[in-house]
This record gives sequence, structure tokens and C-alpha cells, in this order.
Amino acid sequence: MPTTQPRAILLTSNHEHLATAAEEFARRHFDVVHVSGYPRSAKRLEPAALEAAAGGEVDYLFNFLSPVVLKADLLRSIGRSAINFHPAPPAYPGVGSASYALFHGDAEFGITAHLMEPKCDSGLILRTLRFPVAPDDTCETLFDRALVRSLDLYQDVLADIAAGRMPEGCGETWSRAAITRAEFERWMELSLDDPPDVFERKINALRHSRFPGPFLRVRGRRFGYVGEPDRS
Repeated sequence: MPTTQPRAILLTSNHEHLATAAEEFARRHFDVVHVSGYPRSAKRLEPAALEAAAGGEVDYLFNFLSPVVLKADLLRSIGRSAINFHPAPPAYPGVGSASYALFHGDAEFGITAHLMEPKCDSGLILRTLRFPVAPDDTCETLFDRALVRSLDLYQDVLADIAAGRMPEGCGETWSRAAITRAEFERWMELSLDDPPDVFERKINALRHSRFPGPFLRVRGRRFGYVGEPDRS
């Protein structure tokens, strides 16, 4: 007699190729009752996702790179576990992870799979995956690579759960509370009082082709760094 697959909800981001791969993999191993994707700015679940979770008949919720924050009552409605895949190692909960890693000169970066709690990036860490930081990495290239490698960890964890091997924790812990967007925005500001090495490391850690930063505040106005002029 065939075994009934566990029922699951999948939340993804607007990274289409990763979201598609995550959904295809989940559907091979679980009875996926709802899938929805969210842009970077999203904070709340769409109504259909809330309805799917509220019935109390879902075994797992997998949050694969979606930015939404789930409330305690919704998390309690998940029968077994709600698991988040955070594209950064436990040293960097919250936002700005790749920039902080580059600023501190870390040799490795990574991904963290953890149980979800109402407080962002604070639940029991189930498993991590790490990879080297390249000498020419920017926050853009490093974070993009973390997104891609997140799929590897996601597939490993889901395959184990489907086979009855639920990860029970790997012994790693978060190094601090999650950094909020407001805290990261403040950190992105340069100060003329910063030592020269801090000034340069912050510039290098925040270079990005699509997002502005770092910034300098002068007389109440905020100015963005746009890089060195092209003199070729």
C-alpha cells in the first residue's frame, strides 16, 4: 500500500529559476498544497497561503528565500516543522550578510537551514553549508552565489525529511540577534571620523551594481557613493 506523502507549503522568492527548481523538487517528495513567491520587499503572506496553513492539516512549511515573516499562531498551525533557508551562515542573521562578511574579511560564507520562530533568524539551526569567499567577491557576487548554493542545502534537507530523517540540530548557534533593515541602513553610512581602513573596507563591502551605498551624511543630507570615474 503506497505511503501518503507529507503535506507541505512552499514559499519562494522572485528568483524565478531557483523558485522553479525548489518547487519541482518539493513536489517530487511532498504533497505540496500551496506555492507562492514574494518580491524582496514583501513582509506578509498572501491570503491563499494563510488559508492553506490555517487549517492545521499541513505537515511542513518550507521558506526558500522568501522575505516574509510568519506570526506565532501561523507557525503553531504547522503540524511538524516550519523550516527557513537563510542565505548566510549563523554569524550573520538578518540582512546585509554578504557585506558584513566582506567587511570582516571572512574566508568562508554559507547558508543556514533552521526552524522558524516568530523572531527572525533565531530558531534551532538544523544544518549549514559553507563555501570559500573569492578574492574578487563583491557583496553582489557573494550573495548571488549563496542563493544558488541555498538550493543544494534545501534539496539535502528536504530529501532527508522525506526519507524520515528529520534533522535534529547540528550544534551551531546564531552569533547575535538578526540585523534589521534599519540597522543595516545606518551601518551603510560612512563617517569622516572613520579610520582609513574602515572607510575603504566598507566601500568594498557595499559595492553593488543595482543598489546604492555606502552613504555619507553631510549637513542632514545623505549622499551615495557611485565609484571611481572611468578614465579609460
